[in-house]
Amino acid sequence: MQPDFKKIHSFENNLINKRSLKDLMYQAFLNYGIVKSSIIADRVKNLTFHFATQSGVSLSVEDLRVPAKKRELIGLTRNEVETTQKRYEIGSITSVEKFQKTIDIWNNANNFLKDDVLTYFRESDPLNPLYIMAFSGARGNISQVRQLVGMRGLMSNPQGQIIDLPIKSNFREGLTVTEYIISSYGARKGLVDTALRTADSGYLTRRLVDVAQDIIVRESDCGTTEGLWATELASNNFLNLRGRLLAEPIFTQEGNLFAPANTEITETFLQTLKTLKDHSPIKVRSSLTCTSTRSVCQNCYGWHLSHSKLVDLGEAVGIVAAQSIGEPGTQLTMRTFHTGGVFSGDLTRQVRSPMEGKIEYWEGHKASLFRTMHGKMGFRLKEEVNLIIKNSFGTTISFEIPAESLLLVNTDQYVYENEIIAEIQKDTNLILEEEQKEIYSETSGEVFFNALDVKVQADKQGNTYKTNNKAGLIWILQGSFYELPAFSETLLKPGLNLSKNTLLSRTPLYNKYPGWVQIDKSDNGTGICVQNFSVTLTNAFINEKVENSSRLQIKTDNQDFQFQLTTEPNSVLKQGDTIAVLDDNTYRTTTGGIVTYSLENPQASKKRKSVKNLFKGYFYWIPEETFKFSTLDEVRLSFSKNESIVGVGEEIMPNTFSKVGGFFQIKEAEQEVTIKPGELFELTSAESQIFDKSDRFVKPGNFIVPGKIITQQLVYLEFFELNEKQYILARPVQVFEVPKEEDLSLSQSFFPYNSHEHIKLKVIKRVFYKNWEKIISNNGINLLQTFIVFDFKQEQQGLEPRLEFTPSKVPGKSFLKIALYEVIKTFENNRKSSHSSLPTTTRNFVSNKQYVASNTLIGQIETTAGLVNKLAAINPHLNSGNMKEVLILNPSDLKKVFCPNVELLKKVSVGDLVRIGTLLNDNVKSPYSGQILEIFEDHILIRLSQPYLISAGTILHATSNNLVKAGDILATLVYETIKTTDIVQGLPKVEELLEARKVLHNALLAPCPGYAYVRFNKHGESTVQLIGLDNEVQTLALKPGIKTKFNSGDFVEVSSALTDGLISPHTKLETLFSYFKNRYTSFEACKLSFKLLQLFLIGEIQRTYRSQGVDIADKHVELIVKQMTSKVCIEDSGTTTFLPGEVLNFQKMADIALVAENKGEIPPSYVPLLLGITKASLNSDSFISAASFQETTRVLTEAAIEGRKDWLTGLKENVIIGRLIPAGTGFNYLENQERLAREKGEIDATFHREAKPLSENILDLRLVKKE
Repeated sequence: MQPDFKKIHSFENNLINKRSLKDLMYQAFLNYGIVKSSIIADRVKNLTFHFATQSGVSLSVEDLRVPAKKRELIGLTRNEVETTQKRYEIGSITSVEKFQKTIDIWNNANNFLKDDVLTYFRESDPLNPLYIMAFSGARGNISQVRQLVGMRGLMSNPQGQIIDLPIKSNFREGLTVTEYIISSYGARKGLVDTALRTADSGYLTRRLVDVAQDIIVRESDCGTTEGLWATELASNNFLNLRGRLLAEPIFTQEGNLFAPANTEITETFLQTLKTLKDHSPIKVRSSLTCTSTRSVCQNCYGWHLSHSKLVDLGEAVGIVAAQSIGEPGTQLTMRTFHTGGVFSGDLTRQVRSPMEGKIEYWEGHKASLFRTMHGKMGFRLKEEVNLIIKNSFGTTISFEIPAESLLLVNTDQYVYENEIIAEIQKDTNLILEEEQKEIYSETSGEVFFNALDVKVQADKQGNTYKTNNKAGLIWILQGSFYELPAFSETLLKPGLNLSKNTLLSRTPLYNKYPGWVQIDKSDNGTGICVQNFSVTLTNAFINEKVENSSRLQIKTDNQDFQFQLTTEPNSVLKQGDTIAVLDDNTYRTTTGGIVTYSLENPQASKKRKSVKNLFKGYFYWIPEETFKFSTLDEVRLSFSKNESIVGVGEEIMPNTFSKVGGFFQIKEAEQEVTIKPGELFELTSAESQIFDKSDRFVKPGNFIVPGKIITQQLVYLEFFELNEKQYILARPVQVFEVPKEEDLSLSQSFFPYNSHEHIKLKVIKRVFYKNWEKIISNNGINLLQTFIVFDFKQEQQGLEPRLEFTPSKVPGKSFLKIALYEVIKTFENNRKSSHSSLPTTTRNFVSNKQYVASNTLIGQIETTAGLVNKLAAINPHLNSGNMKEVLILNPSDLKKVFCPNVELLKKVSVGDLVRIGTLLNDNVKSPYSGQILEIFEDHILIRLSQPYLISAGTILHATSNNLVKAGDILATLVYETIKTTDIVQGLPKVEELLEARKVLHNALLAPCPGYAYVRFNKHGESTVQLIGLDNEVQTLALKPGIKTKFNSGDFVEVSSALTDGLISPHTKLETLFSYFKNRYTSFEACKLSFKLLQLFLIGEIQRTYRSQGVDIADKHVELIVKQMTSKVCIEDSGTTTFLPGEVLNFQKMADIALVAENKGEIPPSYVPLLLGITKASLNSDSFISAASFQETTRVLTEAAIEGRKDWLTGLKENVIIGRLIPAGTGFNYLENQERLAREKGEIDATFHREAKPLSENILDLRLVKKE
């Protein structure tokens, strides 16, 4: 290969780093070809390995040198952060600006530290192993070195937002616990990204291969004269023309031919072209404009990039393009992992003053006033500005500030060395998203709006909210926040001085029900109750504290019943509560067993605490002992007794003895031992034949064994087999009778006498076991228990039942009484808020045991100030039904500022709001932010206040003159932020573009080129007025809150974005076609629309990759985008047989339309269609390829119904069928086959023309063929 451009190399004694090595290999490859380059690479490898082995480089802890300047730099940075905090506290910047400024301060500190690390290594320790390793390209990078010996820096949280607490330590010094926790965010994110996104990248590659696999270089020249201008290329870089062919000749300024069409653009060509002063525009051939059918030609594709010469015929360039775009996705995934999730804010480049001096520039430049992200005011430049700095020695420095930059200085302003004078935005197409940040009040106080323009707006649901349309301040005038009791009456007005016992408010207390007053005094305050109703048991006495519990004795005519109380006196009762349980062992068993019963009240047998009447019936108890064991060793001694009869008192397990004796069984599966009392009878074989073997009861006098054994008592028969013999166990049954006891009744005395319907005490009996339930117990159980329960039907709200003991005439005995009380809520026992800490007392207007009618004023709650202070405000927006809010000024909320002769030189008045640094008189600045409360002869009294700066567009939650607590939301700042360009945005963004997905919140696009203006109607609604080149006026509605991307009067191109938001490619295509179809034919309009959309998509995809530091040749992206924009959809079939909605290839459609026109028929009308890579694959001409990708059944079914043919033109369908693929060597083979077929076809055609006169029908023709 002849070299096109040789760089003259001479001996250089320099350090070769990664970049130099890359440049060396690039030059070798460019000038000497693949073979020689590989030899050079091999020799370089051997050389470096040899010396690396000899040097024995090893990394130790001592090699990690932390720069000495680090401590000083961290100190300076902290001071700068503190200054920013002070600016925020005086209301000069918003919380968002403070956050952004803090992040930028730490980011700049990090970058300075990184430079220090590099300077130290380069100048003081160039042979440091860490430095050699990172900068030779062996392992690691500058970011990792910075984290090792500089500082770890700022981290992002899982939501992608930056944490404003930087990690100041490095890995050499070690992280603190807090830093370690924050640090782990990024590390985890990197690991998760690596795992998840690799799968996404692989799937993206598969889809790309599927859409482009049939693009093969099939011919040398398609013969097109079309191409792309150099300015239209996505990279827009002069060097990226290399490897393409000229579509049009280039002429010099004099009109001489410099290069003819189809000239290859090489390095030499470009170097020579640079020497020309002026030349005609460069137009190059591109895959986008190639007219080859289902392929691309050599001249339009250009060089094969791996060996810098024209691509060969048969090259599968589609596969190469798909892999070139898909493979970097895997690299992008790892991007976060390499930097450990560390944030790097390289979005703007700061221009600093190179020296001290005065700034000069022409003031007539177009610019708009702009507030930076840090809260500084500056100018957004619309055009380039020439900046000049002059110092006192006459030295002048001038430099250019490009358009769209931020200028932060005025003309004639004096600047210092290293002062930031401008910010240049690196990428004008950054991803902006709207964010919200809530502002919380740091103190309690009164809200005051200063210079805000409040407007009420409504959302789509009709909910109203307040917004601020102008930057201003929200002041919180400090004070202590208190809540007064509900329905309280405020006695004072704001501004009054308060003493310790000044009465602030009073709350009247009324009773709802009549009754007797009961006043309880405790540590929690005074409680007032009104007894409305009571019931007393007159035939029941309480013996207090008998055997550590209270006993209830109920006397009837026949006997006394003893109950044990289960409820403590003075306790509050609920419906169904148990008051007492009867001491009765009548229904108690000695062991466990099986219970069954026959009762007249079956509902009472259910296990629930319901109030039921007394019932009668019988319990049948079959006793049985059950013992649980954990290991077989515990029952090993009893194995010999298994399945035999044991006696009473016999030892079953260690220290465990049988109480009843009986049939002994060991059940290993259940880990239990059972002893069933009863007699065991063996059955003969004859008896077992006629015996009813079901378990059952046998009444006294009946046979147990027919004709043999009669029982004298009720028994329960159980049948079982033992050692192949059959036995009956007759188990004794205990019968417990439940008589209907009518003598146990409660004599109840009610007061008032007419109100006894809704409260009662009832005697009920409860069974707690289900019928036929087996109960495991060694100590016995109560089958039936008698209870006294509380029955309460609450018809009147607000009454509380309580159990009480009423003294009787007999000493040591009391009556049982239940009383209903209305509890009057006082403020002491109703305190729900932590802010209600003002002293309160309850004043009673009634005495104990006094009878009161309903709605009587029985007392009031009084709230006092508690300290010597001042009442500042009462919340005016609360009605009397809610808790009232007051603000009280304590001495700590007021500050004195001494000012001599203040009246003579004062610059402030009472009521003024001042910030820190405001002049109070000619000599004294205010050390506090606040409100001037009073001015005295020698001092000023300031009420401390906190100002919050609010930007335009902020949503307001607080109202002026309202009171707020510390932590209440005041407002929500709405601002724009730049998304961190991490892979989480990168790879999905590429996928979104390639899949041509619909975009939410898309930008408004210009329907035609023209001059754009923003107009407002009388309702305040904004519209965009577009005056086209033909003076046609179009009006476009703007949604509320949407920002425009142009200034009124700017010229906008067709389909350019007029508002903020993402551009939807589908909307862009529709806009372009609707504009062009009125000016050109359908074919031309479609072609133009596709071309502009293709350039847009290529630009967007390339921008996303380049923002991640990945470089892909434009020609690869062009091939994929061409596949996405090659289909049209038929709208009207004309006189053809096509159906509306049918999707066809654009070139095929153009040919059909041309034929229809030539024949005088109406051609079909169609619109351009943008397909994502998945849909483009499924709409492939080859149904075999489409079916092997996705939706196999649907694709094959449709192909069968339509009777489609697959011409096997691509690689995939040939692989599936098993044929030779038409690429590489297979391409030449198939070319030869086609050539032979063509030649044979020509011979056959000649023969047919001669054979035709012999016969007119096909049969004769076949006969002639056979001959």
